[in-house]
Amino acid sequence: MEFLRVYIEEKIEINDEEWHKLSSLFVKKVYAKGTEIFTAGEIHENIYYVSDGILRMYMIDTEGKELTWALNYHQEDEVLDPFSADYVSFLTQKESDIFCEALCDCVVYVVKFEDLDRLYESGLKWMKLGKIISDSQIVTLIERTKMMSRLTAKEKYLLMQNVAPMYERVLPDYQFATVLGITPQSLSRIKREMKG
Repeated sequence: MEFLRVYIEEKIEINDEEWHKLSSLFVKKVYAKGTEIFTAGEIHENIYYVSDGILRMYMIDTEGKELTWALNYHQEDEVLDPFSADYVSFLTQKESDIFCEALCDCVVYVVKFEDLDRLYESGLKWMKLGKIISDSQIVTLIERTKMMSRLTAKEKYLLMQNVAPMYERVLPDYQFATVLGITPQSLSRIKREMKG
């Protein structure tokens, strides 16, 4: 939980009492590699903070093919978007179309959306924190959408190697290709070109 406190303190100042108020909302869970943490068809009620490990969020298209949406991870010194959740499902109270699995043994802290909402409503400081976190999620979504629409396949590949090399390291090529929005054959061709 120390990393979570550092993450929060980068956004707002909190004292020990406020940290206790926030941290007491989280429940520690340990998931074995391969565990489905949440599945499509549920209305999401929780946010999952990855303290140690890698979670993969994915959808299944109409042909039954898995489309990797994102990795949420905190492993050794590498961290990228350590919060995993389907915010849309929670906000709309509609069934999610997203699955989430543990790609390795994971330590995850789980908090209920409604508990966070109550915390946000309890004071301006907490409301500011909620806005900062929500804003960062929106920025991530917009940046990803822009990337997918304006970059070439090779540019996407190079960007992911630079910004989030974990994706290529832990995902098989067919899953990594879905992150880039390309076919596995295109990914193989790009890799051959990069080596040649």
